[in-house]
Amino acid sequence: MVGEHRFPKAVRLCGHDAFGPVIRRGGFAADQTLVVHALPQENAAALSRFGVTIPRRTGNAVVRNRWKRHIREAIRHCRLEAASGFDFVIRPKKGATLDGAQIRRGLPKLLKRATRRYRGSSSGKSS
Repeated sequence: MVGEHRFPKAVRLCGHDAFGPVIRRGGFAADQTLVVHALPQENAAALSRFGVTIPRRTGNAVVRNRWKRHIREAIRHCRLEAASGFDFVIRPKKGATLDGAQIRRGLPKLLKRATRRYRGSSSGKSS
């Protein structure tokens, strides 16, 4: 049980180069607290990877680290339910207030919605 609620390096997005394409080309979903971007990986059978980005306008380092801790905790509990083969970037919505319970409730729904929106947006395009 303990092993399945970890957040190992294999399921993390690291570096600016990994975040950029997901944010630019991926589908997204938002609620009053979070914004989630989703982009399929080349290998659809791969584990989903998650990245957390907290802009400086969110607050000082203490506030940003608190956001990261709550988002990572929510990821630990719902990452096995997420669609496999996707890269996800999660960030707080502009002007949102930190609410750990809201993050834990909303993140699984946002992950599903973001993957559906990506799939829905790519089906009508010719490229």
